[in-house]
Amino acid sequence: MGAPLVFIFRGCPPRRFHELKKWGIVLVSLSSCPGVERVEEWRLREYIKDKFVVVVGDRLLAKRLEVAHATYGEVERFMEYLKRDVGPLYKPYLQ
Repeated sequence: MGAPLVFIFRGCPPRRFHELKKWGIVLVSLSSCPGVERVEEWRLREYIKDKFVVVVGDRLLAKRLEVAHATYGEVERFMEYLKRDVGPLYKPYLQ
């Protein structure tokens, strides 16, 4: 299995983003949020090791961690792409 794709949020991600889990995408927050893995900010460097990471909505955090950044709108468009072109049945092929 390859490295997981992880989306990190400073606060709680919008509920509709939980749909990303169907494709094996891990949602992480620096806050306590239902249905989302929580990681303390001071542990992020250790946590992101060996993962593909996208920080959503916080460009400075992404720059500090030296990982990708996406806006909430870009995540919405990514979700639309997944729904349209990559059904959940293809998930095993993404790993």
